[in-house]
Amino acid sequence: MITSLLPKYDLVQIIDVKVKMRDGVSLSTDIFLPKAIGPFPIVLTRTPYGNNDPRRLAMKKWMAERGVGFVFQDCRGRFDSDGTWEPFRTEREDGWDTIDWISKQSFCNGNVGMTGGSYEGYTTWIEAPDSHPSLKAIAPLVPLPDPVINVPYQDGTFFWNMIVWGLMVYGKTNQNISFIDWPRLYNFRPLRKMSKEVGMENDTTWSNWMNHATKDAWWKKVCYMDKWNKCDIPIFHICGWYDDDGISTYKNFPGMRKNAKTDTAKDSQKLLIGPWPHKLNQSTSCGEVDFGPSSLIDLNTQLLTFFAKHLANETLESNSKFLNSNKRCNIFIMGENKWYTFNDWPIPEAKKTKLYINSSMGANSVSGDGTLTYSPPTQIGGKDSYKYDPKNPVPYVTDPVSLQLGEACDQQSIESRQDVLVYSTNELLSDITICGRVFLHLNIKSTAPGTDFTGKLVDVHPNGKAIQICDGVKRAEFRNSLEKPEWLNPDEIYDLVVDMWATGIKFKKGHRIRLEISSSACPKFYPHTNTKEFQADAVESEIATQTIFHEPGKESYLSVEIIPESSLEN
Repeated sequence: MITSLLPKYDLVQIIDVKVKMRDGVSLSTDIFLPKAIGPFPIVLTRTPYGNNDPRRLAMKKWMAERGVGFVFQDCRGRFDSDGTWEPFRTEREDGWDTIDWISKQSFCNGNVGMTGGSYEGYTTWIEAPDSHPSLKAIAPLVPLPDPVINVPYQDGTFFWNMIVWGLMVYGKTNQNISFIDWPRLYNFRPLRKMSKEVGMENDTTWSNWMNHATKDAWWKKVCYMDKWNKCDIPIFHICGWYDDDGISTYKNFPGMRKNAKTDTAKDSQKLLIGPWPHKLNQSTSCGEVDFGPSSLIDLNTQLLTFFAKHLANETLESNSKFLNSNKRCNIFIMGENKWYTFNDWPIPEAKKTKLYINSSMGANSVSGDGTLTYSPPTQIGGKDSYKYDPKNPVPYVTDPVSLQLGEACDQQSIESRQDVLVYSTNELLSDITICGRVFLHLNIKSTAPGTDFTGKLVDVHPNGKAIQICDGVKRAEFRNSLEKPEWLNPDEIYDLVVDMWATGIKFKKGHRIRLEISSSACPKFYPHTNTKEFQADAVESEIATQTIFHEPGKESYLSVEIIPESSLEN
């Protein structure tokens, strides 16, 4: 066998090899190989973040010592690579050309895999549809989804992280983002001028993002999530419940299970979800919650075992319950703080359940009487209203410099606001495990022609602490399509679905399940002005009256997937 779970090779490294792309541009490529007679299976990571990051280098060294060679390449226009850096635009072609070059090298056994986190996950995924013949498997870590699903726009809203990220990767090398007074910019307008406000004087990328705020042909060219039926390779999908790019994994795994090109590809999908933020598997804590020592895993062994199987046709024996099972999914259930293996996800035994919102006097703030129940509302005329002022948006509990938006943080300060509707269950009489996708179905009316609605799932502890679980946003004028706005009539009621992504948590006995509804979450999402102005250029804003209906025939509810205890016995 070439591969091994124990280190058995010294390391050979070849630095800054210039690999030519089809247009003649050379990309800087570092090669890490076992010091032995090859050829070897090779794993490729293509990165905009620089190839000297200590953590990334440690993983490459770890792999090469165990028989898997690694190729680490700077994306076009970044660090030691030539060309012009513009995110997303040339990754498909550059990745293909690099795989083709690797497959022809004497050190490669003809089989190439890809992995990488965040943007590297995008450069991995974009190669999967109609893949190069030598690309035999990929393991995208917390990958970016299609643009406009999450980055730089999420369901029509501008995703604030992309302002911070755009500055960090501006130019050839990473920039210092810590000196910017980000809170001062939370409501800076117009958005188009934000790049110069933070120091990006000549940024073509930012200008393009501002000009393409819908899912138009310019974005469709660099999308991959509409091409699952063109993917015919094993994929190891990996993310965390608090990953702010997690929607890619939540869509891609079931999408591949259902739509992959062949039955073999459908059957060779794997899923791993931990209680982590975007910084994957680095800490037992996320926000204010510590998920315990078992929340950290030996991810390197998981990846090595996956690639050994698909790139070298070798089976590595480990003490991992998941790796030794024939089950596809390894999922951490928060609250219980325990790993479970499942045959599929969404979990087939899950029961899709509606939790209906209701109120009598009004659900404004935690002091209101908003309830969340299994029974639909019976009161005719039931509704809740609030004023959304873009100049005073609802804060989002976060550190804007951390490049992580959404953690297990206490929401009590948010719930005191009158522009936040709060609906809670009674104290639970027994544990309830929710694991799967989460959607908020609303019947809405607004005095604005265009506006946002947000939803947030919260775990309320007996001491009153209200811990965020997952959340989402929907721009109302894009309720039917991300390709063009359909403006609201102030006299009309509309169906609206807010995708709150997914979670896996056991709500414990004595806790309460809570839903928050509002129209802003700043700085996670750039606040809507409530006008028809193009959001890149909007300056003036208007206050909107937002109404949520909850009456017979116009029910509004939270949709979750409840897991029977019998499914949690493994």
